[in-house]
Amino acid sequence: MQQLYGVESIPNHGALGHRFYVNNLAQIIAQEMSNPAVRPHLSFMPEDAGQRLSEARQAARWLHELPPELTTPSARIGGKDYFTFEPALLTNSRVAVPVRWFTRENQLFAQCWKMQVVQTHGGPAWQAVISPLYTVSASEFLRPYPELQQDMLARPDAYNIPLASKMHSVYDPNRAICWRWTYSSEAGNPWRVRGGGARVMAFPIWLYCDDTSGNLSKKWNAHNSFLFTPAGLSRSESQKEYNVHFLCTSNTATPLEMLDGIVKQIEEAQLNVIWAWDCHLKEAVLVFPVVLALLGDNPMQSELASHIGLRGRLFCRACWVERGKVFGSRPSGDDDDSEVGEAEDDDESVTGNVSDTGSDSNMPPPSPSPSACEPSPVQQSSASPAQKPQSRKRTCQVIIDTVDTISQAIHNFIRARRPRNKEETRAKLRSYFEDAKFIGMKTEIGKAQTKSGIKDRFQLHFLEQIFDSYKGRRSAQEKEIALKAKLVSLPQEADEMINPVWRVQGLDAHSDTPVEILHVVLLGFVKYFWRDVIKNQLKNKQVKKDLLATRLSCLDVSGLGLSPLAGHTLVQYAGSLVGRDFRAIAQVAPFVLQDLVTPECYETWKSLSKLVPLLWQPQITNLDAYLISLQYEIEQFLVRAARWTAAWFHKPKFHILVHIPDHIRRFGPAILFATEQFESFNAVIRAKSIHSNRQAPS
Repeated sequence: MQQLYGVESIPNHGALGHRFYVNNLAQIIAQEMSNPAVRPHLSFMPEDAGQRLSEARQAARWLHELPPELTTPSARIGGKDYFTFEPALLTNSRVAVPVRWFTRENQLFAQCWKMQVVQTHGGPAWQAVISPLYTVSASEFLRPYPELQQDMLARPDAYNIPLASKMHSVYDPNRAICWRWTYSSEAGNPWRVRGGGARVMAFPIWLYCDDTSGNLSKKWNAHNSFLFTPAGLSRSESQKEYNVHFLCTSNTATPLEMLDGIVKQIEEAQLNVIWAWDCHLKEAVLVFPVVLALLGDNPMQSELASHIGLRGRLFCRACWVERGKVFGSRPSGDDDDSEVGEAEDDDESVTGNVSDTGSDSNMPPPSPSPSACEPSPVQQSSASPAQKPQSRKRTCQVIIDTVDTISQAIHNFIRARRPRNKEETRAKLRSYFEDAKFIGMKTEIGKAQTKSGIKDRFQLHFLEQIFDSYKGRRSAQEKEIALKAKLVSLPQEADEMINPVWRVQGLDAHSDTPVEILHVVLLGFVKYFWRDVIKNQLKNKQVKKDLLATRLSCLDVSGLGLSPLAGHTLVQYAGSLVGRDFRAIAQVAPFVLQDLVTPECYETWKSLSKLVPLLWQPQITNLDAYLISLQYEIEQFLVRAARWTAAWFHKPKFHILVHIPDHIRRFGPAILFATEQFESFNAVIRAKSIHSNRQAPS
């Protein structure tokens, strides 16, 4: 039974030297197709829903951006199979090449390339004009490619057009360039040949990676895990733990090392496809996986994108924004780059001077006391108590000199800059290997990584081997011999020694790692602000703390679908709260904080509480209006945070937030790519880990 219907665990000897097992991705997908509890809820084609947006299939990434080669290539119309990249006969004797199938109001449509006749040395042939795409209804398709070809051979004068098999070239009028036709052969789309009459479907997935502790105790025992869920499921179905599928975990292998094993399976499945029984259609079908996006918290997504991390000067994995000099010196102990489960980055607030849990050396300087010569609240945050002025006149001069710098730094921080891209990163990573072929380049490569923000932990393993090969050698000749010997022993292709994520077709880890609102908002802004209230603004004010706890306990939250709040717990243990606590706090904070905090702080809280329900919107009825409203509320939140104190803007999440509108447009409502359902699966992994033999379970 296990051999016939179980899921095989495939052993892998990782490129970095660790052994781990990965569950068979193809078998899991085949089981999903034959599962009557899952298959009816799966979608395999994108949907054009206009301004309405509630599912991933309706968003721009699947509908427009995914390469046509990675979308569902076949559609059955009137009992006949039509494939992409094959000429098809339409009504009124028109010929077109469908390149992408989609639905609109439960009707099937295709985006097509136009066809035109060109003269070649062998006579007239077809040329596909790829722009502009035009939409064709399924009802307009008359003959698929094989029938069209046979009709032309049998009756050459019937259509007065070249043979369907004579596809000569592709023309792009926007760039005025032309290239040879390579999309299909005389036999048609390769999927038609492989399928032998079977339907072929793309199976997009959300691929998730995170670390969790394998211990029940407080001692951290990191296990890196990969999970996935079908992106074709509706939101209500994808949130179920039943539809979260486990791929692998290891407490020794690194995430990128395990990803290498997963990518090999994806490449194999895309090349040789997966035969599965479709329990809904009652027939055998061909399926191939496609990675729609990579999910995880910010440090994990940075690692997957070969990015240096949140502590770097170029701290954003999505764009080339640079940390301003004002925010360049981070407080020691600030661990924004070491998120741990739900606790994520357990750094304290930036507006106080002493933490309840540690010394004040870990905190940035507090805002100076207001004075008559301070023009605005933004300016208040520019001076430090350590910079004791010699005179009042000198104090004013320091503030006036630095306010423009602070304003410019904030302006740069809260805007998306030029986006990073896959090819640029791959070229940079290859250049590191070229530089490493020379003696003594370790320092220079390190500087280049810092300067570009591109640092690949998978590649670093091989670079360290190169650097260590001649370490301790005395003469230049000995070093050169040792270096050449090591280079010969390594894989000859540089791409084999860089992050395997760049091998995944149609995926760019810079743009396809959507902002995760659980860690950015609830475990980010809400946590920062709440700790600031309790540990700084209400510090040594026990009467106000008691009043806040009473307000929380007495607040009627039945309309929010919440249990009565434990005010004492939320106040007393502010440093140990989890996501569900911050979810409640985000909704009630404006009603309990009035007259307990500074006006600037209170205005920021109100702005955040307006932003939260917008981000957790499960259905968007008018996308353009929603994005305009969301963009406005994000800007209002950032402006009010800046008026409170510019010291907040050393935290990268205040910049990462600005990328959310684009990600919602491309992937769907933010709640779709939130990771709560994956985080809850950590309990399953932990339960199995603590009952293992502790010998590197995977």
